[in-house]
Amino acid sequence: MKTLPAINPQAATLCLSPVAVWQKLLARLLEQHYGLTLNDTPFSDETVILEHIDAGISLADAVNFLVEKYGLVRIDRRRFDWQEQSPYLRAVDILRARQATGLLKRIVLARHGEHWE
Repeated sequence: MKTLPAINPQAATLCLSPVAVWQKLLARLLEQHYGLTLNDTPFSDETVILEHIDAGISLADAVNFLVEKYGLVRIDRRRFDWQEQSPYLRAVDILRARQATGLLKRIVLARHGEHWE
């Protein structure tokens, strides 16, 4: 009888590739803040994401470039406000997306060598 090693699904999800992390975050950020899907952008191509990562471009800068290039407007803000609302992503938007997708928990636990259920 041949035995196979047990695969821990939590450990497998802990080791997402940088491209997979970007895809997950981009999908969340684009949908929530701009009403777009990943397929609506050049980031539907994994090689585009990898090129950005290799060039050292941050996720926020990559999205904000799209905002500037295509004049994207955020859909997650109130229409009327006394103060001009910026269409650009901020660090807190990335942090909230990490938290919502479960990626923030993975970072914290991975640094401490812990696992979660």
